[in-house]
Amino acid sequence: MPDCVEPLTWLEYNALQAVTGDQKEAHDRLARTKQHIVEQLSVDCEKTLKHIVYSKHSCPSFSDSAKVTRSGGWLRRSCSCLLLGVMLSISAAAVMAQQNLPDMGEPADNALSPNEERQLGAQFMRQIRSQLPIIRDVQLSEYIQSLGTQLAHAAGKSDAQDFTFFLIDDPQINAFAIPGGYVGVNSGLIAVMGQEEQLASVVAHEVAHVTQRHHARAFATGNRATLSTAAAILAAIIIGQASPQAGQAALAAGLAASQQSAINFTRSNEVEADRIGIEILANAGYDSRAMAESFSILRKKNSLNTSDLQLEYLRTHPLDNNRIAEATDRADNKPHIARLNSPDYALFRARLAVLSASDSSELMRTYLAQYQRKPTVGSSYALALIHQRANRPDDAKRYLKELDTLISANPMVELLRADIAGLNNQRSDDAVLSALSELYPERYSIVEKRLDQLTQDRRLGQAKQVATHYLRNTSNPDPLAWRQLASIQEQLDDQAGSHESLARYFEALDELGRATSQLELALRQVPAASQDKLRLEASLKELRNKATSLR
Repeated sequence: MPDCVEPLTWLEYNALQAVTGDQKEAHDRLARTKQHIVEQLSVDCEKTLKHIVYSKHSCPSFSDSAKVTRSGGWLRRSCSCLLLGVMLSISAAAVMAQQNLPDMGEPADNALSPNEERQLGAQFMRQIRSQLPIIRDVQLSEYIQSLGTQLAHAAGKSDAQDFTFFLIDDPQINAFAIPGGYVGVNSGLIAVMGQEEQLASVVAHEVAHVTQRHHARAFATGNRATLSTAAAILAAIIIGQASPQAGQAALAAGLAASQQSAINFTRSNEVEADRIGIEILANAGYDSRAMAESFSILRKKNSLNTSDLQLEYLRTHPLDNNRIAEATDRADNKPHIARLNSPDYALFRARLAVLSASDSSELMRTYLAQYQRKPTVGSSYALALIHQRANRPDDAKRYLKELDTLISANPMVELLRADIAGLNNQRSDDAVLSALSELYPERYSIVEKRLDQLTQDRRLGQAKQVATHYLRNTSNPDPLAWRQLASIQEQLDDQAGSHESLARYFEALDELGRATSQLELALRQVPAASQDKLRLEASLKELRNKATSLR
């Protein structure tokens, strides 16, 4: 956008159209404004994060054997501050503008379309994936995606599979939603939620933010603050993690008199997300009382906080007595459901705790004390996993044997058993892995383990068949399967197929530029007059059209 063209808010668009009658001019300026904001926020986000990362003297390196990316000390807080700070800056001064400009109808859909929300969210996610400590363990990712998709279905979303739920290795207690159906959950939140339904209540609340299009509505209220001010506020929020007092002072200066208006706007969204979230929770089969319970847990944790700062979740999700009381009242009007301790959640929490621990010996003492009081699914699994990761197969088997008495057949347990067998140079039973993949056909964690074994045994043709079958017959396959297939195809000297699979992998991550590049490379590897060339050309055209539609 040229410097001489001033960004135009949705409210100003309505006013300009009403005064001039020139709908095309107003529409064109609005479209340029939206594109400019998307591009500028992406650039500012990247510049700010990279400045913080590289301004430190050094960044710690960690083993990636567990596929958990760590942040060390250079970026402690989650991106919820980053994203909600941007949305706060977008909506804050806009509320002031709303006092002087007419509101002509419901603006959310016209101000920010679902495609534009998806584009904005995809750009943020690219920064999140490259800069923040996302947990990449397949089993953990599988669990949170499954839980989130279940809740999205309960919200009545026919496109629930388009939601992306992910974990961040951050001890701060927080969860957040960003435009386009992306929901992040910090490991610190899971550590304090003892029951699956309590975690589900928080995730349901975030799903409600997405289904009610709170980001689009925030954008639709307009903004007179300049984009540079938004970027300054964003920088203040992130830099404030290292020096909270300095960051808070910068934030207060940036928001000035409009801060309270934005807070009020946020609180109204929170109340609505509570109401819708309880409906989602009940529709998904959980006890709706869990919402108020999770609020109480958060408030208690905040009261025990020794610093002067709020828990991060409460900073971005204001919580008061009224919200807890209202959540309790709404739950009382719902049927109370018998509560069951979910073994899957116990395994999930234990695995997350082990893979996120900075001191495994301290964690082992904690779980050993629990185990000695009374063996549980969580403590038995955690101790078996700790010993497996420490290359102590005999000790690991001892706790695995106890686990078998506490829980029926479970894929997470069977995968751990396979990992323990590998410590003694024993091969995992291919028949067992094959049976597991048939029993749980949509679990990529099982497919991944089987593909690893087939590849190690150099049974590459069979590995390609297994990967292709999973990708063709799974409603929402893990994008990593495309990357694994690409590796197998490369080893089979199928260069065109490898590039095409990488294109599908990048497309699933909304990295359409990289996907296009891979398809172009694939085209160079096929004969000029072949059916493969025609198919790839059609795919490339479709991908370019998709990229164009999101601009």
